[in-house]
Amino acid sequence: MIVVRALSSSKRFLKPLGLVWLGVFACVAVHASETQWQSHAQPVFLSPLGNSPPIEGQVDTILEDQQGFIWLVAANGLWRWDSKSLVRARFTGVDNDAPAPQVNHGFSDAKGRIWIGTSNGLYRQTPGTSSFTAVAPGQLQNITVQAGTVISLPHTDIVILASDRALYQFDTASAQLEQLPIAPNARIHALHVSQANTLWVGTDKGLYRSDLNKNRFAPLQIAPGFPEGIRVSTITTTAKENLVVGTAAEGLFVQSEASGFRNYTLAQDDSPWLFTVTEIRPDVLLIGTFGDGLIELNLANQTTRRFQHNRLLPASLSDNDIWSLFRDSRGLVWIGSGATLNVYDAGNVAVSHIFGDSGQPEGLMNRKVHAVQAIGNKLIVGSGEHGLEEFTAEQGTTRQLWQNGTDPVETLFADPAGNLYASANFASVIIPPNSAQPLPLNVDGRSAATFTTALASSSEALWIGGTDGLWQQPAIATEPTIQLLPEHFSERRVASLLATPDSLWVGSWQGLLHGKFTNGLLNSSNIKAVNHPRLAQQFIADLYADSLGQLWVATSGAGLFVYTSEYRWLEFTTDVGLPGDNVTAIAGESDNQVWVGTSHGIAAIDIEQKLLHVITAGPSAVNSPYSRAAATMTAAGDLVFGGKNGLTIVSPGALPRQMTPLSLNFTQLEIITADNHKVHPATTQAHIEISALPKRISFEFVALDYLDPEHLQYRYRLAGSENNWIQLDADHRIVTLTDPAPGEYKLELQYSDNVTTWQNTTLSQRFTVLPAWYQTIYASMASLLLLAIAIFVLHQLGLRHYRHRQNVLERKIAERTAELLTANEKLSEQALALEKASLTDSLTGLHNRRFLNQNMQRDVCRIHRYYKDCEATNTRPSEQSDMLFFIIDLDHFKRINDNHGHQAGDAVLVETQRRLSAIFRDSDYLVRWGGEEFLAVVQDTPRDEAYLLAERIVKAVNASDMNINGHTQLKVTCSVGFAAYPLHQQRYSFFDWQSTVGIADAALYGAKRRNRDTWMGITGIRSTVSDSTLELIKQQPARIFDHANVLVRQ
Repeated sequence: MIVVRALSSSKRFLKPLGLVWLGVFACVAVHASETQWQSHAQPVFLSPLGNSPPIEGQVDTILEDQQGFIWLVAANGLWRWDSKSLVRARFTGVDNDAPAPQVNHGFSDAKGRIWIGTSNGLYRQTPGTSSFTAVAPGQLQNITVQAGTVISLPHTDIVILASDRALYQFDTASAQLEQLPIAPNARIHALHVSQANTLWVGTDKGLYRSDLNKNRFAPLQIAPGFPEGIRVSTITTTAKENLVVGTAAEGLFVQSEASGFRNYTLAQDDSPWLFTVTEIRPDVLLIGTFGDGLIELNLANQTTRRFQHNRLLPASLSDNDIWSLFRDSRGLVWIGSGATLNVYDAGNVAVSHIFGDSGQPEGLMNRKVHAVQAIGNKLIVGSGEHGLEEFTAEQGTTRQLWQNGTDPVETLFADPAGNLYASANFASVIIPPNSAQPLPLNVDGRSAATFTTALASSSEALWIGGTDGLWQQPAIATEPTIQLLPEHFSERRVASLLATPDSLWVGSWQGLLHGKFTNGLLNSSNIKAVNHPRLAQQFIADLYADSLGQLWVATSGAGLFVYTSEYRWLEFTTDVGLPGDNVTAIAGESDNQVWVGTSHGIAAIDIEQKLLHVITAGPSAVNSPYSRAAATMTAAGDLVFGGKNGLTIVSPGALPRQMTPLSLNFTQLEIITADNHKVHPATTQAHIEISALPKRISFEFVALDYLDPEHLQYRYRLAGSENNWIQLDADHRIVTLTDPAPGEYKLELQYSDNVTTWQNTTLSQRFTVLPAWYQTIYASMASLLLLAIAIFVLHQLGLRHYRHRQNVLERKIAERTAELLTANEKLSEQALALEKASLTDSLTGLHNRRFLNQNMQRDVCRIHRYYKDCEATNTRPSEQSDMLFFIIDLDHFKRINDNHGHQAGDAVLVETQRRLSAIFRDSDYLVRWGGEEFLAVVQDTPRDEAYLLAERIVKAVNASDMNINGHTQLKVTCSVGFAAYPLHQQRYSFFDWQSTVGIADAALYGAKRRNRDTWMGITGIRSTVSDSTLELIKQQPARIFDHANVLVRQ
């Protein structure tokens, strides 16, 4: 409620090409008038800083500089926000060890420069940087500046500064500081200078004013017509130059030349403490209070709206304590709300969000909207758990329909006669015009308790689709109702329907169907699947035909398809800027564009030029994801989309006539010099000169989209040297040059807000890398001259010494040739010795594993060739060609090492080598296989004789005691395991030689389990063993004993 007291005193918008709307409609120079839905809409308060910003405490002041950056004064200092990151301001002249001055207040001048009042005087921004320099520190450093304002005159700036109970004016040109008298003990709370250069001062004792005269303000006077003794907390002026004064307890005062001051009491009970105020649209004020949130006051119609923190609402105001308000050059309203920051696109009246269950009088009763249908300018909304709401722009929710339903209404359809069809999970009804009574939707052969997913109608018939198929109910009652998708159809589940003058289009759960009418009706035989590979795999969420006869198809995962008047398919996906490939609904055609809702936003596509414009996406799309087929268009051409939190209504007539490109700026330039110093030049310089031999040059940049910066794409190039553009995303906005060569450079940057179209506003930065002294042209010329002289002198010296050196060289060459021949012979001998050493065990002189790996494959291949020849000639292989593997392990060898020392163990190994060498032939391989293990490979010996060799080995080792050190005799025994290769003569290649050694090793362990000093062997595997068993044996050699011929020493 507003109480006003007078106090006496003496349609059609221009479509931009290639620009994407992302909710930044406030960029237009002239504000659009409010739409009919605004009285029921709730604002969207975004929190751009995220959940854990580095700022602390309340945001007392919000400012915008000449580049468009937002500056925030918080309890822990001054911060710059560039839509992506916060940067703390630096105060020059402050010692590194000394704390930065306490920042109290900030203000800006007409040139966009930022001035900061601190506990140590006044600071001013160095343009293009985040650095601030003290202003006249000798005069101002002892003033604790708590408020300030500035007037920029042609040759000077007049700065007004306020401490707690003192007021000063400072002329920057003359450096003259003067104190302005004020009422005794008056505390200053607000300063403001109007466009007429009138200074207004708000105190706890009332409102004062002073006029500028010859660069000086006259002594303050009590403002005529304003009540005395009222505490003034905030002052501003409107675009019409009406003075607006907020107080701590007496409401709001607005002054105009015709009527003096008018008092607006903004509540029936105690007036809230007005803390800050700004004009957000012509004659519309936004007032920040302490503890009562925001109040929107329309001066033209004397109405108010309140916005307070509500955790149940999406994008609600963060806190009800409003410390600061600021409207920037784009029309965005910045709000210091509690201990965080909100931003509100107050100029965007084209997109209205009506939240369900918001507590608003006559608002939507339920939160989630499942379906919506326009009948004229009236909306029928299926929301919540059941039932329907009737909603109008003038009255909001007027009545409820179908209240006895038990499930959410997910399908709505209105035919030309005004009949409303609705369906929930177990019911389908029809509500006749001018009636609130739902009647069962009776279709011959189909129960009214069946869920209906889609409907379409013409003058000839009504088509009803569901998961049970498609039904055609002719308008002539004598014609039968038929099922158009019998059970032999591969896909009978209907998701969407569209009737055109000559056809019916059927969107199914998997693909698109089409049938031509015969006399206005459809036969099953005429229904065919549309042959499109991508559409055939998609859930068809919605269908629409535009005024050009083009078919628009919304899919659940492949974006939007258009069958154009040229009989070809076009696709719109996220690759071309669509906000999500899950297109849930098509609202209709308005202003020559088709409007669609997706899982992440709303877009409009020009039906002729096929240009895509994003209307809302990202954080601003607070109602996304939008529900399937929950979109409609009113008779006035407004587009309505239902989503998870309510309705989003787009009024095309309120869209801006032109878009202002985003401000593209450098956020930081950093140069690492040759001596590793960091230099940060101002980002506003047209040309930068960089000292010689820089190690790195970095350019950080951003396009100032404060509502949805994540969707932006960037590209850059070094003009003249790199003509190809290099593309970057929103999280990688840095161009770095490493060790650049001397020369002239020009860096060019562009951004895109729709993936495909790049803005023509190119940000460029020219810079020169200076050469070092030796990189100059003079140094190069001198170097070339010196080089030529040196070459000539050296050439002459070379000629003089050539013949002498030639003789010397010829003699030395002869000598060296002889030496090299001798050296080559020695190297050959050494190479042979090294090769032999690499294949020999150093202790025993036997071959080692490396020798075996190099030679075994040759022997195996020889055996395989023999067996293949036998197969080819159908000859039984002779066992004379077999190969035998013996593994000999000394029993209890560890005891020898432990009891007699490793030298004794080495002596045992040497003696064992001697005894084994006497058994085997020179053509056999005797290998030291491990610590106390030896491996013998016997060639061309029948497998039936393997046990004889095993017996000889055992007896040779334990035949007599071994003499260790001349006076110690040891009894040594061994265990032997052996296996024949190939193990399976029919499948001779199934086991390789390594697997055969593993089986011999398994036999060795079998011998050891038989109390050692014995042998065990495998001479072959039974021919009846299956391949799976062979594979098992290969993996687990111990399993062979169940399927092989095993020999054991008795």
